[in-house]
Amino acid sequence: MRVSAPKCIIPIALALPIALGTSPAQADPSVYGGQGKTRYAALGDSFASGVGAGDYIPASGDCFRSPRAYGPLWAAAHHPKTFQFIACSGATTTDVQKDQVPEISPATTLLTLTVGGNDLGFSQGVAACVLPTSTDATCNAALDESEYILQHELPGNLQRTYQDIAAAAPKARVVLAGYPHLLEAGTSACPYGTPARRIRINALTDQLDSLIRKTGKEQGFRFADVRRSFAGHGVCAPAGVPQWINAIVSPSFASFHPTAVGQRCGYLPPVSAVIGVSSGSSLVNGTPCRSVPRSGFAQAPHRTGV
Repeated sequence: MRVSAPKCIIPIALALPIALGTSPAQADPSVYGGQGKTRYAALGDSFASGVGAGDYIPASGDCFRSPRAYGPLWAAAHHPKTFQFIACSGATTTDVQKDQVPEISPATTLLTLTVGGNDLGFSQGVAACVLPTSTDATCNAALDESEYILQHELPGNLQRTYQDIAAAAPKARVVLAGYPHLLEAGTSACPYGTPARRIRINALTDQLDSLIRKTGKEQGFRFADVRRSFAGHGVCAPAGVPQWINAIVSPSFASFHPTAVGQRCGYLPPVSAVIGVSSGSSLVNGTPCRSVPRSGFAQAPHRTGV
């Protein structure tokens, strides 16, 4: 039987509206068109649109597309012939199928996608686990619901989404960018949930990334694993280590999303590696992205491809 989240989760989730409802995901006009041969489209949810990175494109409305997201950063560095920025905050797999896939040009030769988290109600699950008013029972109920959807509903949703993309862009090299661990579990002084809750949230991310990789491989798509590049830089990183994930911030929808540095240093390098070219500039205020010491941090295996 399906486990349903209790109604008491609803006000907690509303107190931290991490994901927003989507607007029609019409592509923003490219400002990065160049003389290259690549025709690139960037699809997905808020992690692909750049929520949390700021500097949102006014015309993108509630999609909150940022030029600091990994898709526009790649386009700015490599000057594809065309660039369609279609990702939209709050998008589920159904939204990608309905609103984003129809925008893809059949001439597309490169496509990136991050989607799946909103299908699980992942943002509500995080809110139910990390807010000061949350309890173990509330957290576990929310994550139980997410795990049920991941096991019984999301596999089919991802498969249909990938099939639609393959049909709409048959010439495209498709790179599926996964999700990072949002929270550091190894730090004791952290106001966001207990260590056990943070561990379980990260474990759910691992399950989601594994499903995206497996389902994408069946379609012939490649997977970019961003967990290693983000390792140590999540919320509640140790003192002196920069956080590449926003904690609870204003506006609240940017909470628990990558910062601009997270997009540039956490997402862009592994995505570029799977595409097969360099990430271009990986400087932040003139300083190179640097790896932090890994001692004490749990790491996911470093895999960039399928």
